[in-house]
Amino acid sequence: MLFTARHWEDLIGQGYTVVSGAIDDRRLRAAQEASDHLNAVHPAEGWERSKNESWREIRHCRHPAFMAVATDVLDPLALEILESAPPVDYVQFAVTMPGFATKGGVGRNFHVDGGKDRLIDVFNVLFGVALTPVASDTAGGFHVLPGSHERLAATFRRQPDDPSVHWGQLKLDHQRDALPGAHMVVPRLAPGDVVVAHSLISHGTAANTTAARRDMLFQRRAAAPLWDPATQAQMRLAFMRDSWKFFRRGE
Repeated sequence: MLFTARHWEDLIGQGYTVVSGAIDDRRLRAAQEASDHLNAVHPAEGWERSKNESWREIRHCRHPAFMAVATDVLDPLALEILESAPPVDYVQFAVTMPGFATKGGVGRNFHVDGGKDRLIDVFNVLFGVALTPVASDTAGGFHVLPGSHERLAATFRRQPDDPSVHWGQLKLDHQRDALPGAHMVVPRLAPGDVVVAHSLISHGTAANTTAARRDMLFQRRAAAPLWDPATQAQMRLAFMRDSWKFFRRGE
């Protein structure tokens, strides 16, 4: 078992936890070699083009070395956390280059996943796999606002049972309200560590003032009822009213 009672305590209380040393040396080396190759050939082989390429990504990356990490490590880890966890056939490969910075607003610096439609794109957990170290607050790391998952969940729980509720707007309002004075935390990561974050947590990317790039793999995971077209809409509403639905909760 990778996910212990301590991890459950952190995930429930803080909205995130770190599973240390989850990726074995062989798979980690292969993934690091793949990340070096993809950075060397940028912008070829699937990189998204943007105005600010100091933060860059391959949104749907299926490199075999990355997918080995997903299949051999993230799939079983997801099943320790969720009642069901259908596999996902891609990861997001995201790189923070030296010099990356934001203006500190809602966006790359601070957001909650899920979009802004009336019924947001609900999932359960976000995995982040470190391929390079994050040893400081300014190394371009993934950062989070501890406890923000529960504040958004409380907002969702207060909503009436009314089909006119606009969940995306509630989420956007929460982001704007939570940002002023937010004290973001940058989890310290060694290569091979996995960050596990609740899907409702406010998060983003910290500035990178170092001389090294930061490489991570991300993957969203959801229980089967949230992805099955036959149940998705109903179960998304159920999850937004019970943010721990479909979790094992330390069984």
